[in-house]
Amino acid sequence: MKPLNILYDRNMELGAKLFPRLGKARAIDGRHLTHDDLADCDLLFVRSTCKLTRALLEGTPVRFVGSGVAGTDHIDFAALRDLGIRVESAPGCNAESVADYFVAALLAIGERQGRDWEGATLGIVGVGHVGSIVKRFAEEALGMKTLCCDPPRKDDGDFRARDFLPFEALLPQVDVLTFHTPLNNDGPYRTRGLFAGPVVRSLKPGAVLLNFARGPICDDALVATMLGAGLLSDAAIDCWEGEPDYPAELASLAALATPHVAGHAFEGRANGTLAVYQAACDFLGVDPGPVPRFPRAPVPTLTIDCAGRTDTQILREAVKAACDIEADTARFRAAYSSDEAERRARFDALRRDYPHRRLFPATKLSLLHPTPTIRAKLTALGFPVTTKRG
Repeated sequence: MKPLNILYDRNMELGAKLFPRLGKARAIDGRHLTHDDLADCDLLFVRSTCKLTRALLEGTPVRFVGSGVAGTDHIDFAALRDLGIRVESAPGCNAESVADYFVAALLAIGERQGRDWEGATLGIVGVGHVGSIVKRFAEEALGMKTLCCDPPRKDDGDFRARDFLPFEALLPQVDVLTFHTPLNNDGPYRTRGLFAGPVVRSLKPGAVLLNFARGPICDDALVATMLGAGLLSDAAIDCWEGEPDYPAELASLAALATPHVAGHAFEGRANGTLAVYQAACDFLGVDPGPVPRFPRAPVPTLTIDCAGRTDTQILREAVKAACDIEADTARFRAAYSSDEAERRARFDALRRDYPHRRLFPATKLSLLHPTPTIRAKLTALGFPVTTKRG
């Protein structure tokens, strides 16, 4: 039997270790993949930078496509079904990575504003894989109150969504607004342009906005205007309409600006690759074999003396050691170019060459003089915690 020909995005973590098990595998740049590149391809593995359309796949030998990311707005499912191509994605693969980034962002903005978030109200728009973890982290580790908006869940009669609010009812009540929805371009649950137009006038003045979901959910120009006018006190933006291009004004005004890397912890990318690799094994009827070992965290252990320090200060030290969103922002701003082509290329390079990051549980904490409360908060974030005598 002729070995299978496989193409996979070079940014897929563990791809070089997993896909050669299935056949002749070659790494490619998914954003610039063409129809001609697929002339002898049997299995295709990509990330969200590759638009999976009829024009790309029709007339090719591709019979399985795996998209190793959680979002699916880059996939034309109807076209692929019509072409007889099986397609699999990786829902929830990077949920914990994005939730870690949310915590890192809020703690960094809190330090910038000279406040903690105890008792503040967080509005969560989209309470699925990511939003559910964000809710738990915010309540159990940051001491926040949460209000939720997720119309599909509420309309489905999910009893856990019975107290969810409409978007416009959420806005005047929240100190922080965070988005964790898919990008829906139309229909009853349209999210494109959700934060846009007259409805945003009801947002509580001085609120903080975070977009770690999809760029087109927010009107970038409007967010920049609101920041400039002080209607928003701060913003953290990881997703941009028009990626890999992005608006320079908003990138400079936002407290934190990053190149769509919230989900780029090693586990987030590796889990996506593993999900579609295992789905391909099922499709082919082969044994997937063992999971490759994950590398150590950049900071595998950390000792923190808690004496005389607030919970927020301790959380900030632990979280920044594991997830330094300010360093990501500094790299992003340093890479800016006024030339659009160069700016786009640098955006992709930042994502491709993103520094190794692991989830919070990969960093073991040894605490001196901890209170039960700070132990509980750090444990809620997933950090393994021990008490050190000294």
